[in-house]
Amino acid sequence: MSEHRRSFINWGVSEEGEESDSQAEEKIEEDDGIPVRYGYPSKIKEKKKMAIDPDGATMQAKGGERVLMKVSAFRQSLSKKRAASGALLIGVIGMAACVLPGSTPTRYIPDQMKKTSSAFDYHDGANYGYNETTFDVGNSEQSGKYNLQLDEPMISGGITIPPYIDATFVDTFQPSDDGGFELTPFLATSGEYPFFWRVPNVGSRIENMLVSCVKAVLATSAFRDDERGAENALRVYNIEDRAYVNVDLSQTFGIERASDLNLADSGLADVFVSPHFNYVAHKLLSSPQHKGRMFTVFRHPIERAIVSHSDFIKKHQADSRLAQMSLAEFAQSDYSSKDWLTRFLVNKRRERVTWEDVQKAKEILRKKFLIGLYDRVEESMERIERYFGWFKNGPLERECHQNLIAAERAHDTEDYMYEVGREESIDVGSEVYELLVNNNVNDMEVYWYAVALFGEQGKLFPPPVW
Repeated sequence: MSEHRRSFINWGVSEEGEESDSQAEEKIEEDDGIPVRYGYPSKIKEKKKMAIDPDGATMQAKGGERVLMKVSAFRQSLSKKRAASGALLIGVIGMAACVLPGSTPTRYIPDQMKKTSSAFDYHDGANYGYNETTFDVGNSEQSGKYNLQLDEPMISGGITIPPYIDATFVDTFQPSDDGGFELTPFLATSGEYPFFWRVPNVGSRIENMLVSCVKAVLATSAFRDDERGAENALRVYNIEDRAYVNVDLSQTFGIERASDLNLADSGLADVFVSPHFNYVAHKLLSSPQHKGRMFTVFRHPIERAIVSHSDFIKKHQADSRLAQMSLAEFAQSDYSSKDWLTRFLVNKRRERVTWEDVQKAKEILRKKFLIGLYDRVEESMERIERYFGWFKNGPLERECHQNLIAAERAHDTEDYMYEVGREESIDVGSEVYELLVNNNVNDMEVYWYAVALFGEQGKLFPPPVW
């Protein structure tokens, strides 16, 4: 990983606690011009300065540097005393694999990412100022236009975005020397934190790729119903080969606990994940030395609403009344959210959303967010990973992303088929569609503005390879 972000450093440790044979050597490589550091601690006393978790997965330096240990049981068995026999064993196994036909199973690893799309297919942008000319998920070119410019503010007069948002979160882009615009460079060593604004029914999918494929340590909601989330000290736990800080940023009291325990100063997390970015700005990133870099992935509001209904039905199978609730009934009930995106962007949960609120929401997105789209998730993940210096186009990275995306697309199809089987139609113009649009009129406008932003921000990135 790059020196420009919190590094993931593999440490070799033997069964007896001895250091690896390559402990005295540090190798510096270049990956697309970015320094990559691999190495082992030079002296045993360095380990004594670390606080190690019981599961042996992580170590936290007193100075704040977090080191993720990833040592297999097989590698641990190769201590100094067993190195020679281990090497001989590896050689024998390698010869056997070459001699015995079919002894090593082949695994399909994609040469490049396969573009996918959701089973839902809503193209209603023209109703919100976004003119779609063509739509092809395999085409990286722009599929429409909004007549939008990155330097065109969406607010004027007395309308402003909250000063604490401006002060706490870094602008996504900045003027370039040639008179245009460029992405604002991200340096993890500056004390800034990537902040993933988690939108319901899409955020968990992106979170899975961050923790599984990028191997980032997340401060999210993994300990929402876990006693470790109430401990009086912060630590990193490995849960099924995924690393999480023992906090819950999905609820305000969990954010308060993380603030009391100085999460930002601890340096334990690589990414903060929460739906409450306004509260996070107040509680976790309010100190001058810590700012946030916001990114998110949007999903069509009607698609999100339909998936919310499918999830609702699954969770309430024990209640026959709720389990039989139709999508139309759900849309007209208090269980269905109304303008979630806009309300959480402007921190207005119950009051009436005004035109000024919608413009303010757009302005926050324009200035402060790196935008991703669920309909173009492969390209979105590439942009996010490039922006933060995480991107690696290796076969294992592609395989990891593609497998997770394929699993989520299968869930999308399952949800789609479930709703189609229950409703006469969920297409644009249907009765159910109109009910859901009425719940999300402002979100529809904000969403299609975000789609346009995605197109404009794409001009600041190199051509996608995923």
